[in-house]
Amino acid sequence: MTKKPTKKRGNWLWLAIVVVLVAIPAVLILPKIGSAPKKEISLLELEKEIIPAVGTQTPYGIPLSWDNAVKFADWYDEIDLSSSEAKTLHQALAPISTPCCDDTQLVKCCCEKSWQICNLVRSARGLAGWLIQRQGFSANETASAIKTWITFAHHDYYLAKELSKRGFSPDRYGLTTKGSCYRSACNLPLRQDGCGGMGAEVGV
Repeated sequence: MTKKPTKKRGNWLWLAIVVVLVAIPAVLILPKIGSAPKKEISLLELEKEIIPAVGTQTPYGIPLSWDNAVKFADWYDEIDLSSSEAKTLHQALAPISTPCCDDTQLVKCCCEKSWQICNLVRSARGLAGWLIQRQGFSANETASAIKTWITFAHHDYYLAKELSKRGFSPDRYGLTTKGSCYRSACNLPLRQDGCGGMGAEVGV
């Protein structure tokens, strides 16, 4: 003969069900209540932290300035690299994304498909060629110098990337990680996070 469950046992069963139903939402809600809101980040402080300032000294003896872009771009046209020097330049620049369209690298500007090249890329390649041929820089030394130059020259893009990396929306700060090539900003001066133009005259 099967023994019927007692009333006391049934009460415990219902109590256990109620506890589980109450506990599950509490577990889901508590982490949200306990987590502190993300602290607002100072754009000025972030810029001081990651963007080299005007006048910053460099390993090649030319302090950072937007006006240097004209000289660097001229070097791109003037300096003919030997095959070994060209190989060093490729090793230095191939891993570095072009900030104005970061789905390409500095050795493969997207504009070159239409037989053009933006002045930001011209300045980077010109400086790289000069460093390798005239200063004897290695691929690693050249890469480091070029990263500093383009971070300085295209500063808003790198601020936006860093904000995104730290979990902040660049839009809140009036910035975007969208490259200037995709914002029709190729002809804007470098100071305005453009590419400095596509012709012989470099917009700084």
